[in-house]
Amino acid sequence: MQSKKVHISPAKLSRPSANINVVPLVDVVLVLLILFMVLTPLLEKNIAIQMPEDSLVEEVPEGQLLVSLDKMGNVYLNQEAIAGSDYVHKLRKMLAAKSSRAERVVFFSVDGQAGYDKVIFALDGARQAGASSLGLLTAPMDNAPAFSTQVQE
Repeated sequence: MQSKKVHISPAKLSRPSANINVVPLVDVVLVLLILFMVLTPLLEKNIAIQMPEDSLVEEVPEGQLLVSLDKMGNVYLNQEAIAGSDYVHKLRKMLAAKSSRAERVVFFSVDGQAGYDKVIFALDGARQAGASSLGLLTAPMDNAPAFSTQVQE
């Protein structure tokens, strides 16, 4: 057997290309983009929240702070109607009179038809006023509220 020598000329040798081929990268990115665009709306989840029904309290124990909201969004501090702009100021004064941090507890009694924005306003205002703890009354009490339920025009 004779061995043949294969002679490869330098012109036939292929050198590695220094160019980056981005076509596969673009294909993968576009597929991922389409997947995220299709799947993102399906991932949204709604949480059902049910506000308590008519749980406004009629009598407040001595020394206890109770913020009530009726269905019209009116704010009551220990059964005294107050304007929304005075809410934080009056509550701050009442909390400042408390001697210890443990006594700075504010309870909330909210009508089930009160707007969510009003409830958040009341909770945030209590925190701004210096309340150390917030409590929500969720079950109607035996003594039903005496607030007017007439719609104001």
